[in-house]
Amino acid sequence: MTSPDSPAEGSRDVSAPADSNDAPFDDVITLSTSTDGDGTVTVTVVGEVDTFTAPVLRASLDTQLEQQPTALVIDLCGVQFLGSAGLAVLVETQKSARSRDVGLRLVANTRAVTRPLEVTGLIDLFTIAEKA
Repeated sequence: MTSPDSPAEGSRDVSAPADSNDAPFDDVITLSTSTDGDGTVTVTVVGEVDTFTAPVLRASLDTQLEQQPTALVIDLCGVQFLGSAGLAVLVETQKSARSRDVGLRLVANTRAVTRPLEVTGLIDLFTIAEKA
């Protein structure tokens, strides 16, 4: 008994997504935002920051910077993986924050975040705290 390699006419092949943009990111990264009384915005990131999820993070951070907060805190304590695309987003956010005169601080207490920053030498670009 053999099965065809392609779906029957009129049916959809469910073995692969129809469009690569349909990839589910909900289970890979979660972002939440809060603002405290002095105007400091905290973006909490949970999950993996890689090539696929970095654009989601960047859009969120850009949106927050456009609001001209007094400071922006990026809480990375829930990040299990920080890839090169995520590092690039952090550097771009640092530049954007500086140009808008917005203080930027990273909250990072896990090796998954601090190690890539150290290895690349980028750790010196940021103010890093262990608690929000």
